[in-house]
Amino acid sequence: MGLGWFEITCRLLLAMLIGGLIGWEREIEGKPAGLRTLILVSLGAAIYVVGAVGAAMAAGEDIQAVRAMSGIAGGVGFLGAGLILQQRGEVRLLTTAAAVWGSAAVGMTIGLGQYYTGVLGGVLVFVTLRFIDMLEKQVIKQQKRRARARREAAGHERKDAHDGE
Repeated sequence: MGLGWFEITCRLLLAMLIGGLIGWEREIEGKPAGLRTLILVSLGAAIYVVGAVGAAMAAGEDIQAVRAMSGIAGGVGFLGAGLILQQRGEVRLLTTAAAVWGSAAVGMTIGLGQYYTGVLGGVLVFVTLRFIDMLEKQVIKQQKRRARARREAAGHERKDAHDGE
């Protein structure tokens, strides 16, 4: 017996929802892989895994989810590489490529019925994208201010030393 329609529906809709959360963050940041892309990545990964689980259950075989997951990871890696190489040799959009990879991982875990892991993972990806960037910018601002203050202080010390001669 395979998965029931309700279970399949829940898994796929939840993968869409969490992929959408991640995609929404990329969309408002103006990144090329946004809402629809990350919904499709997460949903596509979930469809592959749910399909593999359902087929294995229907055939009475062991579930080979690891094989499906490795195939998805490879395919998503190809998508991410395409995003990165798109920028004419510059290493750009690495975070967006990582978001695509994270969205696929969310879809895979939810597709396997690991709801808690998938939702928590998706929320952590979102928090990383949305709030770590703000924290990172604040830390960099503070470091730049401190470096500027040190340079100015060093400049004043040299001027004072020069004036004393």
